[in-house]
Amino acid sequence: MAGFSMPGIGSGGALDITAMLAEIKKAEQTKLVPYQTKKTSYSNQVSSWGKISSSLSELKNNLGKLDSDGFNGVNVGTNKAFKATAGAGALPDSYSIAVHQLATKHKIGTAEQTSKTDQLGDQSAGTRTLKITVGDGETMEIELAKDETSLEQIQKKINAQRGDVTASVRAGENGGFTLVLTSNKTGEDGEMKVEVEGDDKLAGVLNYDPDVPAMPGPGPAPMKQIAAAQNAIIEVDGVVTRHSSNTITDAIDGMTLELQQLSEKDDTGFIAETLSVTKDNNKLKGAIEEFVKLYNAFISESSSASAWKAPVEGTYAPNPGNGALMGNGTLRRLTTEMREIAGGNFSELSDVFGSLAEMGIEVKVEDASTGKLTIDSKKLDEAIKENPDAMEALFLGKAGKEGIADKMQSVIKTYIGDDEAKPKVDGIIKQTTKGLEEQGKQVSERIAQLEKMIEKTVERNRKDFERLDLAMSQMTNTQNQLNSLLSSL
Repeated sequence: MAGFSMPGIGSGGALDITAMLAEIKKAEQTKLVPYQTKKTSYSNQVSSWGKISSSLSELKNNLGKLDSDGFNGVNVGTNKAFKATAGAGALPDSYSIAVHQLATKHKIGTAEQTSKTDQLGDQSAGTRTLKITVGDGETMEIELAKDETSLEQIQKKINAQRGDVTASVRAGENGGFTLVLTSNKTGEDGEMKVEVEGDDKLAGVLNYDPDVPAMPGPGPAPMKQIAAAQNAIIEVDGVVTRHSSNTITDAIDGMTLELQQLSEKDDTGFIAETLSVTKDNNKLKGAIEEFVKLYNAFISESSSASAWKAPVEGTYAPNPGNGALMGNGTLRRLTTEMREIAGGNFSELSDVFGSLAEMGIEVKVEDASTGKLTIDSKKLDEAIKENPDAMEALFLGKAGKEGIADKMQSVIKTYIGDDEAKPKVDGIIKQTTKGLEEQGKQVSERIAQLEKMIEKTVERNRKDFERLDLAMSQMTNTQNQLNSLLSSL
């Protein structure tokens, strides 16, 4: 009876449960593919809109600077007594300027003391309050203990306030020390007043009132003025004005003057210098070149996002090289509006230049499919030299009519919104991406649900396989026992 086996009973080893479960999980995960594809699509669309929005924002900033940094860009001459810097609103002109007086900081100091560490206050008093007022500002109040009345300690306590006064201890002429207080504000607005309450002895050293002259007499020598607080005085085209700072922004529209030294003098008085502010055509050309560069950057982003490529040969699946926004109507409308402005006719604004092409900025034949602009530098240089006012009218408008910059900015605001508006206005792109992000969130939630279902399916099959494996193992054992029994007969 040797070699007998019962038919229908497997005689192999245990089931390879791990491999079987892996195959089941792999099959189940195919259910995720459509949702993962959607999620990737939404993510790619949001990313593409982000790049387009960024390119539009940079173009919008450039268009906003065409007025100040472009058509009204200026060069500023160099002067000796002052440095002039042009800002928004600066116009070509010349000015006669003389610096009569520089603004200075108020500076006062104590009488010379023999030591910087000796206590100068009344040691029988508990605490005293040091009050320092700068101009019309708030009074700085500093509590001083009886062991905090030396020059060194007072200096530390004042500087710890980080207020409008800086204190320093300096060596005196006779080998002693003096406490010097310097206002951090220039001009007459920085004049200081010092008062000590609760300690008459220390008050005799520190008190200072600019409106009350110090009177000689017995007792400690009072504080004295080292440098007066004075305003700057300048003369612009014969008009004399006073200023609290040496940096002056309100003397000439759009100009900042930084006073450096007094003007030279002759027998008749201060000698004025000429400040020359001239038009800078190089800035204008640079601004226009930057406009073309940023406009083309938007066109490139738009073309990339909307690109279409034929399906791979032998398949019907979309080409993976297609743009994330291929066929998107919103992007198509945006690009069309921008291209129509760039290539439009604005002859009502200028008899000289009715379009960008007439000043050397146009779409070449080889770029017709994308709409990118190119510059004829020679033609543009000639336009800037001969007819800058006509160019300005074309870009910035005239007599209440919008120019190219105005129209483009209007379109851009519609699509990217207006952060400066109150309340802030979201554009079409923001609204669109919000919808895409919400759809992406819903798909992610569905993917998470499916993944849980797949895990449950795998776990259910694992338990079934384990039971089957156990049953087969038991049947194999029974068969082996029967075979052993039959072989002994």
